[in-house]
Amino acid sequence: MGQLAFVDEDRLFDGHCIRFKGIDRDQEVTCGITIAALKECDRDLPRHGLIPAEVFLHSFEKRIIPIHDAARTKYSRGEFETEGAVRIMVRRRDLAS
Repeated sequence: MGQLAFVDEDRLFDGHCIRFKGIDRDQEVTCGITIAALKECDRDLPRHGLIPAEVFLHSFEKRIIPIHDAARTKYSRGEFETEGAVRIMVRRRDLAS
């Protein structure tokens, strides 16, 4: 298993997580970060109510390096999701300092 590289322009908020693509050689790996993880690491995000997708995407952009690092770590350890389209999901515990 190699190391993931990320496609910067490919992000999607699906209501539950922000999905982003990782590439390992010629293999595409769908990654994601949970909304709970974003709220935990970004104290500026509202805790309640309807929050526009753009706000979550902006939070993702502000924390992109630790998010990508967490996804790479999980990928290198083989910590894949057992079901669903997202293969690597970054959660609150993965961003704990």
